[in-house]
Amino acid sequence: MSRFFTSDTHFGHARIIELCGRPFKDVSHMNETLIHNWNNVVGEDDTVYHLGDVALGAWVDWDKSLSRLNGHKILVVGNHDRLFQVKEAQRERWIAEYGKWFVAIAPAQRGIRLADGTVVNLSHFPYDGDSHGDDRFASERLSDDGTILVHGHTHSNSVLSQSRLGTPQVHVGADAHDFTPVSEDQVIGYIEMFKNGVQV
Repeated sequence: MSRFFTSDTHFGHARIIELCGRPFKDVSHMNETLIHNWNNVVGEDDTVYHLGDVALGAWVDWDKSLSRLNGHKILVVGNHDRLFQVKEAQRERWIAEYGKWFVAIAPAQRGIRLADGTVVNLSHFPYDGDSHGDDRFASERLSDDGTILVHGHTHSNSVLSQSRLGTPQVHVGADAHDFTPVSEDQVIGYIEMFKNGVQV
């Protein structure tokens, strides 16, 4: 059983193709590529941490994609997920809906231990940095406690960055990884690259 990380798949979101320059002719082409790439690396017994922004568009269409994805999926909520900043009265409903595809849902996760012993935090958002200004969603970001952060949100092609305090940040968004989930071993490798001053 292996672990994987991804974010910002944006299933069903036609406009993301234009906004991020994704190499797809239409949303169906994008959805099918994301499903194929996911299932090509993720097995039925593997675990995938999806760090938010799963899908947009018509809710009824989501199941056509999400139900076909291998593995046990854990959702760390992103700003385009319907659970983000949801009113308390609606929370139960959306937890039940997302629960069709995700075995667990959280706003963030601290203290995840990787296979080599490295401890990381998981969040949709980097500690700081955003294409729309550093203060965007400031209240939703984890505080930078010096723990390496695995994140999404930026849609950047870059994998490695550091926070203002110098903490390593590993971006696992689909746009930076050929629209394919990132293995735990890859994350460990990226952290080692950061320590050695290699930029990717």
